[in-house]
Amino acid sequence: METDGLFGLVNDSIRSLATEVPEHEMWEFFCECPNLACHELVSLTIVEFDKHRTAQPRLPILATHDA
Repeated sequence: METDGLFGLVNDSIRSLATEVPEHEMWEFFCECPNLACHELVSLTIVEFDKHRTAQPRLPILATHDA
């Protein structure tokens, strides 16, 4: 399984735990980039996460990587 798919599933599981939290509360999600060595965390509110998941096409959760 590719990392974006694996971490996508993990992130969806994290989101499912956050059912009754304030919308502005920050949660840590895993970067869904294809780099196998990347294990960066991305801080998002639940609202921001949901916007990524409902966008068409779906937007991956990505850390900003310095060049």
